[in-house]
Amino acid sequence: MASEMSGLLEDLDLEQRAAAVAISGPVCIIAGAGTGKTRTVTYRLAHGIRTSQVDPSRTLAITHSKKAAAELADRLHRLGAGGVDTRTFHTAGLRVAGQFWGRTGRSGPAPTVLADREAWRLWRDALRAATGKEPDNAVVRDLIDEVAWARSQLIDHPDYESAAGRADRNPGMDLPVVTGCWARYTQAKARLERVDFADLLDIAAGLLATDEEAARTVRGRWAHVTVDEYQDTDPAQQRLLDAIIGSSEDICVVGDPRQAIYSWKGADPAYLSQFAKRYPSAQVFDLTRNYRSSPQILAWANRLASERGTKPLTATRPVGPAPKIHRLDTEAGEAAWIAGAIRKAIMAGTPPGEIAILYRFNSAQARFEAALAKAEVATVVAEDVTFFERDEIRAVLVPFGRAARDHPERNGLELLNETMARSGFDPLSPPPGLGAARTRWESQQALLDLVNGLPSSHQNEALAMLSELNSLARRTPDRPAEGVTLATLHRAKGLEWDTVFVAGTTAGAIPSTYATTPSEQAEEERLLHVGVTRARKELHLTWAAANSRGWANRPSPFLDQVPNDRPTTRRQPRRSGTRSKDNLPRSWSGTQTESGSCAQCVSALKGLAARRLGICADCVRTAPGNVGRRARDVLEVVAAAAHETGDDPQKLVSGDGLLRLLDRRPDSASKVSAVPGVRVTIELAARIAHALKD
Repeated sequence: MASEMSGLLEDLDLEQRAAAVAISGPVCIIAGAGTGKTRTVTYRLAHGIRTSQVDPSRTLAITHSKKAAAELADRLHRLGAGGVDTRTFHTAGLRVAGQFWGRTGRSGPAPTVLADREAWRLWRDALRAATGKEPDNAVVRDLIDEVAWARSQLIDHPDYESAAGRADRNPGMDLPVVTGCWARYTQAKARLERVDFADLLDIAAGLLATDEEAARTVRGRWAHVTVDEYQDTDPAQQRLLDAIIGSSEDICVVGDPRQAIYSWKGADPAYLSQFAKRYPSAQVFDLTRNYRSSPQILAWANRLASERGTKPLTATRPVGPAPKIHRLDTEAGEAAWIAGAIRKAIMAGTPPGEIAILYRFNSAQARFEAALAKAEVATVVAEDVTFFERDEIRAVLVPFGRAARDHPERNGLELLNETMARSGFDPLSPPPGLGAARTRWESQQALLDLVNGLPSSHQNEALAMLSELNSLARRTPDRPAEGVTLATLHRAKGLEWDTVFVAGTTAGAIPSTYATTPSEQAEEERLLHVGVTRARKELHLTWAAANSRGWANRPSPFLDQVPNDRPTTRRQPRRSGTRSKDNLPRSWSGTQTESGSCAQCVSALKGLAARRLGICADCVRTAPGNVGRRARDVLEVVAAAAHETGDDPQKLVSGDGLLRLLDRRPDSASKVSAVPGVRVTIELAARIAHALKD
């Protein structure tokens, strides 16, 4: 047994071994990217079991996804520690609730959990009842996600509106709509005698807090607890974890503060960073030896997200090429350059499966799929759905295809715009927030940008455009055997490749325009840290000087954090109709800029409404397009009222208030009056609401 144990520990480095032999809790393992986190966790449990310090039948290993739990179980089985109970937080809640269901006062011998399809139907029914119209799938998804956030924060529907207001939530719908739908959904669950996964966390935690016999049974069964990816834990999960542990300190948590990128879903990385304060006797181990990336890549990674008290990562791999920053003239040129560089890398011997393009938002997927298809390079999409297979894209292209075949000689762009308008797409009114409705709008805007770049877009025939789109879709088949990976930065977490291109590193994308607070900005920097540490050998960060609509971009401020190498500049021919910041196009429509600068005076934009509209309060008064027209209509109404009362118009509607009105476009007097920066009578508010209508 001694020689067997010695052999097991010899597979670990000194840092990993120190953590693996610390069996008695509390233990906290801070595991940087590529430092062997899962290896250390599984070897620690296997070591404890082999030395009889841990009873596998009384051990719980808990994580956040079924995939991670399955991987943990498989690794433990291969190490001879297969008796460990590996679960997600929700399945742990199901285990507790199921065993003691009879004590909850609910009917039935065991909890009946709503199937995903059934839950979706209940939410859709609730939204239909609340709004009186058939809801869009994206709006249903936003509603579900918003309630999931609230429940992760231990907020119930009677308290939702005040809590959401304090948290500055913007779910893409009025807060009372969320409350009403939530109440209807809860009532429907009760009628069906069903629960959902969030209920399981609540029920299990409540049982263990109030039922001493249940608590003794569960704590006896799960006497040794290990939590993976602890930085992703939210308050509802932490409450269940506390209820399982009780007064015991036999707990080990593993995570990385630099990879805490899910606060928007409710995760609270403070549970990890404050673990030693909560448990003063905790042993804390830092894993810093990185086995993934070259020293040159780690030099960049250590500059990002380094102010949080974490130790720098130490390289173990051989020296590699220096990472590079590439400036391209346009987003189309950026995609074409990356596709060309990838084709050269593949021809030089790099397998396509060892190359990835990472980006901040899903809407970027279209241009990289198109560029790689043109270069005849196969792609694999981390989201498992190609751009042309997305529901929101099929919702446009299927009816466009029918219309193009019925009217082959119609102008293609005109017909496509008509089709998109019928589907509810308005290029001048992107939905608020960052939810599914906004993603749907951005994907459809990306389709327009893609079509504008096709050779057929300058022809008149719709059938020619349809033929080219079909050809492009055929060249990006779903799930090929191997290909270059396309993924958002969030989806790339946990993955790695030899060569990584982090694309679109502009201000407004990374960090996102919506990241306005210091904590949100810090999370965006951590997100870039995650992207950089996905690369083993080669790393390229690219940005385009102009976006797809011709507006000037600025490089991400995070690029200033990395070593001051001279960036590589790749100039591409400027597409017809694009402009630099000094020569703005006349067709400005008030859609969001990616640079965070005013589209007219190029000053830095402050405030969420200004960033969404892409223009400052001074310039919006003279802006062309619908946004400028609405601004002038509102100002005319306000000026007339001020003249009658002798008030200062700025006191009635401030500059920021005007931008918020143009961004939100409230459709009633009460909604106008609720906008910050607007101090008007109900009568004037009604006139403003009318002025904001088309």
